[in-house]
Amino acid sequence: MPIQRSSVGRFALALAVIGSAIATPARAQGARGEGVGPGHTFPYATIFFGTGGSIATTRDLNARLDTAKYFAVSNDAISYGGGARIGWGRAIIGGEFATSDFGEEGDPVHGLTSSLRSRFYLVQVGYSWWAGRHLNVYPMLGAGAGTMQVELSNRNGGGSPPAGVDPTFTEVVLHPNYSAKLDATYLLFEPAIGADWLVLRSLGDRMGLTIGARLGKKFSPNRAAWKYEGRKVIGGPDVGPDGTWFRLTAGIGWR
Repeated sequence: MPIQRSSVGRFALALAVIGSAIATPARAQGARGEGVGPGHTFPYATIFFGTGGSIATTRDLNARLDTAKYFAVSNDAISYGGGARIGWGRAIIGGEFATSDFGEEGDPVHGLTSSLRSRFYLVQVGYSWWAGRHLNVYPMLGAGAGTMQVELSNRNGGGSPPAGVDPTFTEVVLHPNYSAKLDATYLLFEPAIGADWLVLRSLGDRMGLTIGARLGKKFSPNRAAWKYEGRKVIGGPDVGPDGTWFRLTAGIGWR
């Protein structure tokens, strides 16, 4: 019996030592806000660069360009940009900007060239559904403004739109001079779901590289407002973001 009590005592002492060793870092983690919600921590902050693909509504625009013999512009683009996000509890607040290039189309017979580009700026809010040491998974909503720019070129000139009045879109298309740039501005909303992975070199590190992916949808609640050289353009086509987009990101993250 004394031998059994001695063995039990040593076993209880060992458990106490192990429990104390586990409890100490656990208390430290709790002080950093860990152990709350799925993933047991808060989302980390990140500064990132992103690239991916997006789609725009160009059917109406291409119909207008066709009347002046311009080739149709593409409705899909390669996008690139960057942004930053920080955590507030399990909430995520951030901002992002990006530009998209839809390419250029040229008609060698008539000497006409058309190209389409866009850019946008967003403020974003989200909630970290899963916030772990490495993995963040979150739904997010972005709101902001976007601009699409159509550039038309005619190597033969082609005259200029009427001066002193707001031109129509058709007048600019038919008379772009040697080159004309038209800007269409619109409101933009972007619901999305994303995931980021924080790469850390060691257990004690709190800063590392991030890689991530996001899938979402862009839409605009209003019709785009067109301008040419600072003047309002009358009767412009309906253009804007349309459909699903996908983006890959890489950057620096910390908590």
